[in-house]
Amino acid sequence: MTHVYTFPTDMAKERNILLQKAYPELREFCQKQGLDFQVMDMRWGVRDEVVADHMTCALCLMEIDTCKRLSVGPNFVAFLGNRYGYRPIPAKIEAEELDILLQKAGQLEMDTAVITEWYLKDDNAVPAVCLLQPITSKFKHYTDMEPANQSLRQKDKQGWYQVITQLENILRTAVRAAHKEGQVTEEQQHKYIKSVTEIEIKRGIFESTNANQRAVIFMRNLQNIEKHVGADAVSAYLDLMDREKLNEESQSLLEDLKGKLPSKLKNVHQYEVEWTDKGVNEDVESHASYLEQFSDDFVADLKSMIFKSLQSESEQEQNDDWFLTEVISHARFCQAKCESFCGRQEIFDAVYTYMKDTAKVNHQPFVIHGASGSGKSSIMAMLAQNAAQRFGENLVTIIRFLGTSPHSTLIHPVLQSLCLQICEVYGIESPAERVLDNFADIVQYLSTLLDKVSQKDRPLLILLDSLDQLSSVDRAYSLTWLPKSLPPNVHIVVSTLPEEFDLLKTLKRTVRSDRSYIQVPTLSEQVGSEILDTWLARIQRCLTDKQREVILSAFSHCRQPLFLKLAFDEARRWKSYTPESELRIAQSARAAINLLYERLEVQHGTVFVSHTLGYIAAARKGISEHELEDVLSLDDEVLDDVYQYWSPPNKDVVRIPPLIVTRLKYDILEYLAERQADGKRVLQLFHRQFIECAQERYLAGDNSRARHHILADFYLGTWSSGRRKEITMDVNGKREYYNADRNVVPQPDKYDNNVFNRRKLNEVTFHLLRAGRMDDIFEHTLGNLDFMNVKIEAFGVKSLVEDYNMVLQVYNNLGIRLLRDALRLIKPTLEFKGGVPSYLALELIGRLVPFEHQSLPIIDSLLEQSRAWCKTFCDHVTRRPFLLPHNTCIYPPGGPLRTTLAHHRAGITSIAMTPDGGYMVTAARDCTIRIYENESDVMEQERTLTGHTAAIEVVCAAPNNELLVSGSLDNTLKVWNLETGRLVITMEEDHAHYRHRALLTTTRDSRRVVSPAGNVVNVWGIESGKLQFTLKGHEGAVSCLAVSHDNRYIITGAEDNGIKMWSTETGELRNTFSPHTGHLTCLKVTHNGRIVSGSKDTTLSVFDMGSGEVVHRLEGHSHPVYSLAITSDGKYAVSGSDRVVKLWDLSEGREIRHMQGHYGIVDCVAVTSDNKAIVSGARDEHLNVWDFGSGQLVQTLDGQAAKITAMEVTGYIVVTASTDSYYTKVWDVEKSKMKMSTPRFIDKHGIVGVTSDAGYVVYKREGSENEVNVWSSKDGKDVRTITDKDGSVTYLRITHDNNCVVTGDEAGFIKLWNLNTGQFIRQLDQATGGIRCFWITRGDRYLVAATDNNSVSSWDIDSVTLLWTHKPNCEGRITCVTMTDDRKYTAVGTDKKEILVLNQDKVLHVLVGHQSPLTCLSVSHDQKLLASGSAGETMRVWELGTGRLVHELYAKSPVFKGIVCLSFSHDDKCLLTGGHDRSLKMWDLRTGNMLTAQYVYATITNIVANRDNVVLTTKLGYVIVDDILLPGTCPLPVEGGAGPPRKDHSANSNGKHNNKMKKKSCFRCQIL
Repeated sequence: MTHVYTFPTDMAKERNILLQKAYPELREFCQKQGLDFQVMDMRWGVRDEVVADHMTCALCLMEIDTCKRLSVGPNFVAFLGNRYGYRPIPAKIEAEELDILLQKAGQLEMDTAVITEWYLKDDNAVPAVCLLQPITSKFKHYTDMEPANQSLRQKDKQGWYQVITQLENILRTAVRAAHKEGQVTEEQQHKYIKSVTEIEIKRGIFESTNANQRAVIFMRNLQNIEKHVGADAVSAYLDLMDREKLNEESQSLLEDLKGKLPSKLKNVHQYEVEWTDKGVNEDVESHASYLEQFSDDFVADLKSMIFKSLQSESEQEQNDDWFLTEVISHARFCQAKCESFCGRQEIFDAVYTYMKDTAKVNHQPFVIHGASGSGKSSIMAMLAQNAAQRFGENLVTIIRFLGTSPHSTLIHPVLQSLCLQICEVYGIESPAERVLDNFADIVQYLSTLLDKVSQKDRPLLILLDSLDQLSSVDRAYSLTWLPKSLPPNVHIVVSTLPEEFDLLKTLKRTVRSDRSYIQVPTLSEQVGSEILDTWLARIQRCLTDKQREVILSAFSHCRQPLFLKLAFDEARRWKSYTPESELRIAQSARAAINLLYERLEVQHGTVFVSHTLGYIAAARKGISEHELEDVLSLDDEVLDDVYQYWSPPNKDVVRIPPLIVTRLKYDILEYLAERQADGKRVLQLFHRQFIECAQERYLAGDNSRARHHILADFYLGTWSSGRRKEITMDVNGKREYYNADRNVVPQPDKYDNNVFNRRKLNEVTFHLLRAGRMDDIFEHTLGNLDFMNVKIEAFGVKSLVEDYNMVLQVYNNLGIRLLRDALRLIKPTLEFKGGVPSYLALELIGRLVPFEHQSLPIIDSLLEQSRAWCKTFCDHVTRRPFLLPHNTCIYPPGGPLRTTLAHHRAGITSIAMTPDGGYMVTAARDCTIRIYENESDVMEQERTLTGHTAAIEVVCAAPNNELLVSGSLDNTLKVWNLETGRLVITMEEDHAHYRHRALLTTTRDSRRVVSPAGNVVNVWGIESGKLQFTLKGHEGAVSCLAVSHDNRYIITGAEDNGIKMWSTETGELRNTFSPHTGHLTCLKVTHNGRIVSGSKDTTLSVFDMGSGEVVHRLEGHSHPVYSLAITSDGKYAVSGSDRVVKLWDLSEGREIRHMQGHYGIVDCVAVTSDNKAIVSGARDEHLNVWDFGSGQLVQTLDGQAAKITAMEVTGYIVVTASTDSYYTKVWDVEKSKMKMSTPRFIDKHGIVGVTSDAGYVVYKREGSENEVNVWSSKDGKDVRTITDKDGSVTYLRITHDNNCVVTGDEAGFIKLWNLNTGQFIRQLDQATGGIRCFWITRGDRYLVAATDNNSVSSWDIDSVTLLWTHKPNCEGRITCVTMTDDRKYTAVGTDKKEILVLNQDKVLHVLVGHQSPLTCLSVSHDQKLLASGSAGETMRVWELGTGRLVHELYAKSPVFKGIVCLSFSHDDKCLLTGGHDRSLKMWDLRTGNMLTAQYVYATITNIVANRDNVVLTTKLGYVIVDDILLPGTCPLPVEGGAGPPRKDHSANSNGKHNNKMKKKSCFRCQIL
């Protein structure tokens, strides 16, 4: 932040122009730099009455120090006019010094009774001091603003004036005399006569080491003002005596101060202003010019300082110096905690014993836990200080007191600073920036770094105090970032509360030894007494005997360090003369905190304290100082209380006076912690008990909603940017009305292109929810597309999903839930890099249309906003045509698909789930392993493991939930630590057999890896990496394996039809079974010692492991058994074969259910843990969910869009993957999810056609060769079936007039069918071979087809006659064909990458250049151009007449390649293409540039281009209609922009302009 201290004493007009002009400009400038701008004007809005305790000067100096510590750029701005300012006498004088002055005053025959009456000696101070008593101690009505007591107040004010006049006269006279005689120094004398202004300038400039970079001073001289003494306005600009005489001493001191400044500071502005009878008057032209110049200079200087400081900070950050500041911060905190420590030797002994015992072996962290306030932080500090004394100076100790500094609240910067400090100390090269910036990478790096340190000659001790003080960001409470396996010479000690966030429970799941834990006991009374003495000595104070007795008596009832600290903080305020009746100490920590709050309320006002602490306690992640001031300035109740006895100084700007906030802040400073939240420094109550007490005291009942309401208004910016807020205040018994600017900061979602308002983005929804303002959540945040876009851009989709979850915990709203589920589905697409860019608005339209107009206002509103966004994006950003979904085109929310994980870049070979369900792991042929946190709402990727150099074919999670084993074609097995990602060991073995089958498991005790290698099985030590033995005996390749539940046996099945059982400990062969006549395919073991096996002989066998007896032979499959699962209770088995799934009763050996619904081999089966659902995945790309009890098919899920080759189930969560796809699908198959919002057709053959109006889809029926179904988009179901009795249907199309279905079959017949009735119409003359593909000219007059004997034939459809047949002389197989409407040109493409252009039987051109087989062809409407698509990434556009290449278009995809279909636009200006990259692309045929693209999640199988829209079908069974938006009147540029427009939604943004757009683009959403 930029935190500037100012004090314009006699510059009211200058202050006003700064408020109105300079501050807003600087605030906006800082916001764009990611900074907060705050001005600390400690004079503004404060009357003398509020400073009766004489603390103002001390508070001002503390605030100057705060500004110097925190501010980026300027921290001190001084204003000097013609007035020296108020000159207070010291509020505290050392007793010896006052004795000298009293003696000197006596010698001067001055009456010193007033001194001894007002300065009381405090013997509790060491040395003793004399304190000026509060004004109200003698003049009770001095601050009494009640109108009825006005005369008493005036009397007391006059009385105080007389007293202070006497005090000033006596002390100043005495000190001058004492100085002349050398009894006091010049400095001692000067403190009795100098002004607050000089004191502030001395601290801000003269005592600053970098004043020229951080400070500036503005000096204004009113010419000849001294000649006008006595005039009404002069008293505001000069130091006067009795309003009529110039104070010559003050003027002399002022001139002396002004004379010193230029030599100390270069940033000095001086202004000469002529005097007027109103002083500085903006109505005078020269004064107005002066004020403008003054404001401009102020802004220019501060901007320059800020900019230079930012440049310097940037360079500093590049040098990694920020972490040194962090290290120093914790070192100082540590030192402070150690200064008063006593006792606790038993805890130190336990830690030292742990360190000694584990110094030379691998081990785990040590955990200190204890109740809140038990002194854990002090213990950790003493460990840091004293460990080296026990283990030698060679020990390196690193400590972090989590939550005590800006960079210790979030775990990511904590790990960054730890790694940087370790590297610095051990001389290791610092990690790369990309590693530091990526959380998963820095976690993995820390583990590797500790291994390196272990090899050094200096042991390392890392102390992490208060895990419970971390923010939850990056799932800090899961503790996956904390290394659980430590190498020798590296020790980690952590401390935590026992119950908070289940941290102790989480630790005990992985750190299992009781010796790794110790609980902090309460303090003994003797230790408590010693600590109290130490604390008092540190602050140079003591207590009277009675006061000490009161403290220790209370401590005997609550022997916690926190309570003792609270009691001490109360006692430190006691003076030796404090009456015993005022010695109040509570009997518990909670009561002591409440007593503190009660005292603050008495001292500062109940309303002000309750609201201020309420806001601090209500903040989600803390609140910054400037935010707190702004929030209090919006609180009418607080302002009415503060200004009850005087009016605000400016009727146009009403704010909380900064001094009032500062006084309270410094009274609770020790219990406030500075933390980092959203890139800002924020304040929080440091100790949890303080937060809980504040919440109970100040946020109970309606108070909570009221505080959150104001906070929500602040973060929404409701009253910012000059918007005035009315308030009526009771001032001195009169009602005063103000319609004033509260001068709070604006709250845009985004300050600049790369500067986000992270505070608003993370706080506003929370406060709206707590305020009960659901309508505002719908309007401004979770139902506001702009907000959603910016939050995703700033924090990612996961953070936005967490906001929806937060709301759903309080308010179960269907619209919110659907949006949450939609964002889960959208997340991988928005985060995927390298593919077709997608936008939130498009995704929402594509998924939410089924829920439109269903009484879900938030859905309706977002759809409207999304369509407007698309139009704006088209008109003003890209200025290119844009494809807008007209209907549901992708998987909707609310169904079983939970999310898609798209992090791999090649086919996924294996999935593993840890037994506790905590992690899900995927391995792929891109040589990477991805680890996901299964407990995360969106299954967030935890880390990526790299190290294999070839495809990874199999992974296995060890039963201990800590280790992972992977096998790769690089002929290695690798063992990884799951939590850290650290590579534990690598084993080399031959994996040639992996190309046929990859298998891997571990023993139940997680000590061994069992890895088949051909017809042998290697057994390795999981941590040593040593080969323990090899299991030899099979004569065929091992095809399946398992480990018995008692861990005694390894069971293997092989292609020699046999099963063998081996000893886990010795590798001895214990038994051989031969229950099958075919190769073994799958094998499982039950808890009761039985083996269940499946074979290619179509049977399953159940036999006893001990006796070898076959208990049951399960027969019923007619094809080989490919997959097998056993229920958790071991009573049932599920088997998968070709198209069939069966459920078996293992106790009775009988088939219970026969489940048929697949159309391919079932490679994966599983059962949910509650035995309510069976899940099967097959090569037909279907995931089927069956009811366990009835065997009924509950639902078919086909979002995988590839054969399912891997599947894991935990609870009702099913994870599927394929070797043919790079993504993993996560499903929720709980019964309530088993419904789909959008009906789809099932196209498994890729033989499909769609009408141009999207009304019907015709497709080859699954499971049938000669039937095609007609599917109605309106009805969402098949309405009729067409059967070709002559043979298998090989191709089909729909005529351009949408009336006929045209089919081709393997017998060479092409037939026409009535689309609406299904009736046969006619048959064309039989071709010379089976029909491979054909093309219908646009007038539906002619048809050209390619046959399986590589002939090309043409027919007249009307006459059904064959016009010609030609077998072109071409290499390769003809794959596609097209013809111009006039039959002049026919073109064919081949799998040998060439195109032949024919005129009947004459070859005109051979077009070459494609690098892959041809897949599709199309001709333009004007018959001049030919478009060709290939199985690779390229499409080409040719001139038909000349064969000239016009354009080569690249449809680049990181994974999927191949064009399936293409079509010219209605006007031939564009080409539309679709294929396996799952996107519809539109190309400009004038330039060859891509105009726009839309990702549709599945292979596009058909494109029909109409005048205003595009109709397409996908392999997932969706019919998609995309309206073509054209960009207003803007010209079409060669290159387009990207990214969403940033415009606020207003009432007009969806008005007439949108109506025109709707008319043009037919915005009538329908479900197809």
